[in-house]
Amino acid sequence: MRKVNNLKALNNTSVPLIKRSSGFTLLEMVVILILLGILSAVALPRFFNIDDYRTRAAYDEVAGAVRYAQKLAVASGCDVQVSFSSNSYALQQHSTDCTSGAFATITNHPVTSHSISGVSMSATPSSFIFDAMGRSSSAVAVTVNTESFNVIAETGYVDAQ
Repeated sequence: MRKVNNLKALNNTSVPLIKRSSGFTLLEMVVILILLGILSAVALPRFFNIDDYRTRAAYDEVAGAVRYAQKLAVASGCDVQVSFSSNSYALQQHSTDCTSGAFATITNHPVTSHSISGVSMSATPSSFIFDAMGRSSSAVAVTVNTESFNVIAETGYVDAQ
């Protein structure tokens, strides 16, 4: 009973009790957010190189286009030529029928041709043909900036990582 009376006596005093709660003040939060904003604007771009992402995106696009060319040759029963220049590729088929005539760029397909700025492409040889069985006319090495993949002649397999 005596302890209870002492607690009442403490609470009835004229000195207000200050309760300190744990957490951050608004000022501390604002300062931290400002520091994080400065850090993200200055330091983070140095950790990520956008050119690496561009190269990988172009590499994936070109490898996908070459795979599509092989599948199109098998599905249509017609030869499909893939040709490369310094920064572009094109998928082409014979203009008159499946076996003769000049090659012309394919239209009305999801993948036909594309020029990619800021990326260099090369292929050895610079153009090759997939036949109706999906085989490549020759072994091919394709390089997109620093990344490369191969096309196996006997099977037409696109060996891209």
